[in-house]
Amino acid sequence: MKVLKLSKRKSLNLWLGLIVLISGINSFVISNRDTKGEESSQEFIREWAIKVSDPIEADLIAIETGFINKGLIPPFDDIYLFVHPKVPSRSKRHAKEHTERLNNHEKVLWAEQQVAKSREKRDYEDRFDKRAEKEAYRSVRYDDPEWNNQWYLRDRRNEDAPKLDLHVITAWYKGFSGKGVVVTVLDDGLEWNNTDIKANYDPEASYDLNDNDSDPTPRYDPTNENKHGTRCAGEIAMVANNGFCGVGIAFNSKIGGVRMLDGRVTDRTEAQAIAFKHKYIDIYSSSWGPNDDGRTVEGPGTLATEAFIKGITEGRNGKGVIYVWASGNGGRHGDNCDCDGYTGSIYTISISSASEHQLSPWYAEKCASTLATTYSSGAYSDQKIITADLHNKCTEGHTGTSASAPLAAGIFALVLEANPNLTWRDMQHLVAWTSQYAPLKQNPGWKTNGAGFKVNSRFGFGLLDAAALIDSALKWKAVPAKRICEVVPNNFKPVELKTGSPIQIDIKSTGCMGEENNHIRYLEHVQLYVTIEYSRRGDLHLNLTSPNGTNTMLLSERSGDSSSSGFINWPFMSVHTWGEDPSGTWTIRINDRSKKSNSGRLTNFKLVLHGTYEIPDYIKNGARDYNEEPEKRKISESSTDKRISEWNGENEHSAEYSNDVQEPELNSSEEQLMYLLLKYLN
Repeated sequence: MKVLKLSKRKSLNLWLGLIVLISGINSFVISNRDTKGEESSQEFIREWAIKVSDPIEADLIAIETGFINKGLIPPFDDIYLFVHPKVPSRSKRHAKEHTERLNNHEKVLWAEQQVAKSREKRDYEDRFDKRAEKEAYRSVRYDDPEWNNQWYLRDRRNEDAPKLDLHVITAWYKGFSGKGVVVTVLDDGLEWNNTDIKANYDPEASYDLNDNDSDPTPRYDPTNENKHGTRCAGEIAMVANNGFCGVGIAFNSKIGGVRMLDGRVTDRTEAQAIAFKHKYIDIYSSSWGPNDDGRTVEGPGTLATEAFIKGITEGRNGKGVIYVWASGNGGRHGDNCDCDGYTGSIYTISISSASEHQLSPWYAEKCASTLATTYSSGAYSDQKIITADLHNKCTEGHTGTSASAPLAAGIFALVLEANPNLTWRDMQHLVAWTSQYAPLKQNPGWKTNGAGFKVNSRFGFGLLDAAALIDSALKWKAVPAKRICEVVPNNFKPVELKTGSPIQIDIKSTGCMGEENNHIRYLEHVQLYVTIEYSRRGDLHLNLTSPNGTNTMLLSERSGDSSSSGFINWPFMSVHTWGEDPSGTWTIRINDRSKKSNSGRLTNFKLVLHGTYEIPDYIKNGARDYNEEPEKRKISESSTDKRISEWNGENEHSAEYSNDVQEPELNSSEEQLMYLLLKYLN
């Protein structure tokens, strides 16, 4: 391993990167609370989750430690909910003495006091034969009054513009509508008796964790605050041809809802939702997460982590459930979804948004973990998503990445109907292989990785294509067994960091060659655990470059993040090196390009590679052919065209760094100006 300190002159144009590792299945816990300044903002409650070595002893442990045993926390068979009657229901202070008493008990494996979490809903006020595809569009007719306005399913514009198409109609024409697939929306409730949902409602896939009963009906109030879950569910499973509202993407699927956001949310609440009926439900859709405020760093807790693992190891008869997650709406705050451990999980399919103009919306976040994109709202005057609404109504106003994730969940329901034998990893491979770059290629930030995949921090591998997913799924051969390779630095000593003095760390990897069950030749996810102490976390910029030369930005500056806590064993995750051979030298670059007097140090890191030894069947015939036919240029002015090509969150030719020209950076007002210019020129 080589550690390099770069001169100021060489740091002028450095795009620096760092991947912090989410570990493999056995160590996925994400905890990055500010132990110095953020504990005062936490709200501790009188609940504890405890894991015991002998479940028979749970009641005795409670009596001996002064707690009340409230029973098992579903779906776990060895984790209990304990309540302490003498602890305040809400407190800014951690009741450490009670936690220590539990942890010191010989029958307790671990115990954690529960913390109330702040969760935001993420909304805002081989191709099919072309002739057959045209026939599919001509033949589809529904009597639902909003069907003709569902622009993201059926583009009715006459203008000479890129077609808005997720190719869902083609999937329907092939005979797939989600039949036999169960989808559950984890959110603020579900108005299951809505005319456009009732026929597809599945009570077995539903629960109310806020009121602890089987009815997920939302709480009604004058502001319709709890409309979010119903809107997300409608996108997936609105009934077709019932003369009401619109058509869901998987209109013959079964839909459920778990009410969990309309009340106090804890690690226990999230875990119960994430693994609710995980042996019955096929797909979970979640359009929420930690605050998208540009300063929060948070991920799943201990219980939620175990719940994810249950889902992917036990769900769908061992094939794993499909977790779909909205990537976040923090764009206006300069947020970066690499600081969100839910979208950054290897177990979730993170979905971003594109507007009707095929552009990245103002609210969208950039991150290396995003897998794909669907449509949603854009600027104020742009069209939004049509779906079911509270009070048995219909809305044309669903927005944000909240609206994008359910569209993806509906598409995945069509795919599972076509091939129910797909594993959770198969689905991610299919997304990478079939997502469409061409409709979004006018946007900046695209690069081609060492395995031939086009990928972008704003869009992942591109726009989901339901027909292409199904075509590939019908002839799919399961991907080879997953392997995990850990690359740990030898005798690593902390490296000093400060403003204007970037560091570079080169670490060699063989892909664990010689280790029988760990050797990887074809990458899936790449993770890096990193611990950084720093005076102002939001000024850090992190990049990782693979042996193939693929440069990935894992963290951009966040102006609102003034925390002095740095990152504590934080897992950054990237899919940008998908399919590459991990053997060779990986380069980590860390920089602070601000004008402040910041300082700190990198104290530890570990690279974790996920992938396979055998070549996946679908790439045996070579890299993906994007079949890029010449298209009419949308922008003719050379100066504007040049500016667009430069508007990158990362430098596509990132193996070399210029010492002469400062990399272009756009603030939010510049992005809005670029958006308006693109719209005008289109």
